Amino acid sequence: MSFAIGVIMPYSQLSATANHVMVIFMLNLKTFKQSPLDLKPALLSALAQVKKNKSIGYLTLPFKDAAWAESKTLGQSIRKNYDHLVVVGIGGSSMGSRCLAEFANSPDISFLDNIDSLETESVISKVLKLGKVAYLFVSKSGTTIEILWTLDLIFQKHEDLKKSFWEHTFFITELTGNTLHGLAQKHMRPCLEIPLDVGGRFSVLTPVGLLVASFLEIDLDLIQQGAQNALLDEKHIVHLSEQFLASMDRQENITVFWFYSSRLRWFGFWLQQLWAESLGKTTDRAQGKAYPFSTPLSCIGASDQHSVLQQIMDGPKDKFVSIFRFKDIEGSEIIRHPMFPQTQNMKGLQFGSLIKAETLATQKSLDTQGVSTALIEFDELSPKTLGYLFMLFQLIVSTMAEFKNINAYDQPAVEHGKKLIRDYLNA
Repeated sequence: MSFAIGVIMPYSQLSATANHVMVIFMLNLKTFKQSPLDLKPALLSALAQVKKNKSIGYLTLPFKDAAWAESKTLGQSIRKNYDHLVVVGIGGSSMGSRCLAEFANSPDISFLDNIDSLETESVISKVLKLGKVAYLFVSKSGTTIEILWTLDLIFQKHEDLKKSFWEHTFFITELTGNTLHGLAQKHMRPCLEIPLDVGGRFSVLTPVGLLVASFLEIDLDLIQQGAQNALLDEKHIVHLSEQFLASMDRQENITVFWFYSSRLRWFGFWLQQLWAESLGKTTDRAQGKAYPFSTPLSCIGASDQHSVLQQIMDGPKDKFVSIFRFKDIEGSEIIRHPMFPQTQNMKGLQFGSLIKAETLATQKSLDTQGVSTALIEFDELSPKTLGYLFMLFQLIVSTMAEFKNINAYDQPAVEHGKKLIRDYLNA
């Protein structure tokens, strides 16, 4: 796996140009712009503090071989015995596994994560007409109301049709005797663990993501290697953290993650949650006013060139755009006989050459309009790349939060909303 990072700022903001090239696990880093202040020593210290904190459980996940093996075995068993898997989860209990499913591009999996009644009933009706269907219920607390409510509906549908249900269920939750764990025990069903010290939005490298990856026949060993590589890759963690923080100090209050691969649409949603819930706080750990971290926005390739690019380019210069390029989609079949005047000049080019041109042209056009950008290039999007990206951004978020004295692992505003929902339903 290799990628190059080029951080390119508007020419008017350029200071001394620095070029640093290093190789870590086939990773090449090129830096074209340094922050006005060198934050690297302080960020290295913050990263060291994160790694020393034994309460941050996601850091140890890539080395818990038994948990990876358990997820692999159960995922393979479900794959062998069922034709379709329905995953019922929400937020961190769904987004990471949806990213993995999008990468695998499999028709053998469905997700229920929004309690939209029409969508939910449509999916249930569809899968009940299929062959053997398994249901995976995922909730860290084991008491998430959306998951239990959806379980109620699925059970009722099976009961109405006199179809067996419990023997086709699987569970992922904390092993604390909570509602989901209790159901698994009562019906003697498999239940894999979300560790107590791993928050929901940091749980993709627990069975939450790994069981789904195994069911979809994605190589867990490669995901694990990628995550382990990211844990050791301090220079990229610090460099990107520094650039993100520098952009916020420039009042670039929207951080755009622009993925030029359709297989990362759900990774973008996963990253939005990780960034927003971890960094969007009113107060810091000393109860002072929290640093105003940016709002994340995820975009996809050429699709969003035809939607939000106009506003990003000509609107307020309050955005920092990170463009992710994946070279493995830039090849494919050669177009021998273009039919249209608009495509004649592309005769003999590979189909993927257009998205390559659009990736690079978008970055260049944003740069010429004074929009801050970063270009992040990967040779391919592979299971190893995914494992690396999951861990890389968890570490970046943790490092920036530590540097600004923010608690990255709570979500008080979300909990307040949950209380209001309960009050509304009770009324």
